[in-house]
Amino acid sequence: MPARAADPVVAAAGDIACDPADASYNGGAGNAAACRMKDTSDLLAGGGFAAVLLLGDNQYEDGALARYGASYDPTWGRVKAITRPIPGNHEYGTTGAAGYFAYFGAAAGDPAKGYYSFDLGGWHLIALNSNCAAVGGCGAGSAEERWLAADLEAHAGTCTLAYWHHPRFSSGSHGDDPTFAPFWADLHAAGADLVLNGHDHDYERFAPQDESGAADPLAGIRELVVGTGGKNHTAFSTLRANSEARSAATFGVLALTLHPNGYDWTFLPAAGGSFTDSGSGVCHRAGPAAFFTIDPCRLLDTRGPAGPAGGPALGGGGERTFQVAGRCGIPATAIAVAANLTVVGPTAAGDLRLYPAGSTLPGASAINFAPGQVRANNAVAPLGTGGQVGVHCDMAASGSTHLLFDVSGYFE
Repeated sequence: MPARAADPVVAAAGDIACDPADASYNGGAGNAAACRMKDTSDLLAGGGFAAVLLLGDNQYEDGALARYGASYDPTWGRVKAITRPIPGNHEYGTTGAAGYFAYFGAAAGDPAKGYYSFDLGGWHLIALNSNCAAVGGCGAGSAEERWLAADLEAHAGTCTLAYWHHPRFSSGSHGDDPTFAPFWADLHAAGADLVLNGHDHDYERFAPQDESGAADPLAGIRELVVGTGGKNHTAFSTLRANSEARSAATFGVLALTLHPNGYDWTFLPAAGGSFTDSGSGVCHRAGPAAFFTIDPCRLLDTRGPAGPAGGPALGGGGERTFQVAGRCGIPATAIAVAANLTVVGPTAAGDLRLYPAGSTLPGASAINFAPGQVRANNAVAPLGTGGQVGVHCDMAASGSTHLLFDVSGYFE
C-alpha cells in the first residue's frame, strides 16, 4: 500500500539504552554486539515519523532517572516530543518505575497505571502495562483488562494496534507467555489488527492468530516482537507456530505506515545491519473491497523458459512464490486478484493450494487433478508480502505439473 500525504508513519522498538556502567557502553557508541542505542536512534532523528512507540526496557538496568538522562536522553531522547512510551520490567527496577514516569511525564500516563490509549491517523493505539504485579494483575477481570475491554468498546474504529512489553508469543529465550491471553482475547474479539512487543532481544513476525496460538488468517492479530532497540541480542530458543520471519543479529526499528484501511511494515536495520522485513496488511474492520476488471493477463506459465514468470514445473511437495502486484496493471494497493488456474500435464494425482505470500498454508485446495489431465478452476487469490502469491503443490515427491495463472481483475 503506497503512503499518502495524510498517512502517518510510526516507528517502534524496545530494549534500548545501556546502563552507562555497562562494559560495552563505550561513551554511548557501544560496540558491534551491544549498546547500539545511538545507531538505532539515528534512524529516528529527522526520519519524519509521526510517533515513536517504545516497547519497554527503554533504559537499563533499572530505569533510574539519572540513567535515563545519561544514556537514553542523548540518543532516543532526540525524539522525546513524539514518543509514546510503555514500561518494561527493567523500568520497575526503580520502585514504582519512578525514573520512567519522571522522565516521560504526562506522556507515560497515570503512574499508578501506566496504560493509556490515543488516536493517530484514523487508527486507535492502545499502550498497555504488562508489569502485572505493579498494576493489580493482567488477568480477566483485573482493572487493566476491564479498562481494555471498555476502551475497545468505546473506540470501535476501522484499525486498532496495541503494544506492551512482554510478548504473548515468542520463539525467543522468554518464550510464549499465557499471562497475556486475556489481553489478546479482548483484542481479537474487538477485531484488532496488530500487537507490538519487546522483551526478547530479537525481531520476530507472526502470522495472524488467536489468543491460543491457532492460525486465524481472516480475523487473527499479527504480532511483531521488536526487541532490537540497541541493548544486545539474545538467541532464539523454541521455534513457535506461525512464526514467519525472525532475526537475532540486527539492531533496528520497525516502521509502520498506518493507512485508513490497512498498514505497511518495514524493519529498518541500523548501520552495519543487513536484515530487513516488509509487507502489508488490511484491517479487519475495513469496508468491503472494490473490484476492478482488467484485460485477461497471464502472470505465470511454467511451460516457458525458467524465470519469475516461467519454468520450471511445480514439483511434488514444492512451493513457488511469484509477483502479482505491479504486473498486468495490478496496482501495489491490490489486496487480492480474480484468477484462473490451469493445470497441464500432471504426472500424478494431487492438488494446488494458493496462499498470500508470507502467511500460513491453508488447508483447502484451489484445484485438484488426476494424472494427464488438463484442468482449470477460478479462484480469488489474496496477496501477501510484497504483493505476492504462493502456491503449494500436493502430490507424490516424484511428480510434477505445469501451472498457468491468469488474472482478470483485482480487489482494492
